[in-house]
Amino acid sequence: FPISSPSVNHLSPIISFTGKKPGFTIDAGRFHNISLGQGQEMVAEEALKKAARCGHWVLLQVTGFQQNIYPVAKWLGTLQKLLEQYSEESHPDFHVFISAEPAPTPEEHIVPQGILENTIKITSEPPTGMLANVHAALYSFDQDTLELCTREGEFKGILFPLCCFHSCAAWTPKFGPWGWNGRYQFSARDLTVRVAVLCNY
Repeated sequence: FPISSPSVNHLSPIISFTGKKPGFTIDAGRFHNISLGQGQEMVAEEALKKAARCGHWVLLQVTGFQQNIYPVAKWLGTLQKLLEQYSEESHPDFHVFISAEPAPTPEEHIVPQGILENTIKITSEPPTGMLANVHAALYSFDQDTLELCTREGEFKGILFPLCCFHSCAAWTPKFGPWGWNGRYQFSARDLTVRVAVLCNY
């Protein structure tokens, strides 16, 4: 159960983890990624049923606490019952990931206690400070990523300043919107896209 702040991309680590498990991808049909809300509860129930039977993985996302958690609040009790049922009679490869942002106040916390007690909780917050941001940006790339570019020396030389720029941009919301047209949470996904552009340059 990853619980993350709004600027943290919880999807990338899960997707990269599934990529290391042969066959557990969206393209192979063994990984189901569902954003809850807007009537997706029935889709989630069907995906859970199929995943429990066939050994697939399911990611249920609740993004934007205020916008999405209240419409699915009543359904969370059903989800708890389904998880209890499937925990006893499901395929050994069956896994469920549920992600959400933390509730603004304890009174607004509506995830059933049974789900919280029977899951592994993972919290993720953005790094605090410029140095921590630079470290997090650099450590988000493995050796395979560094070797993607044909001009490896030049790529590595530009990657560090790019990570520094990203860290500065990610740190600016702390000081308000001055110098920007509006507030924007620079996430790890933004950095990944910039590095992909750099690789293709």
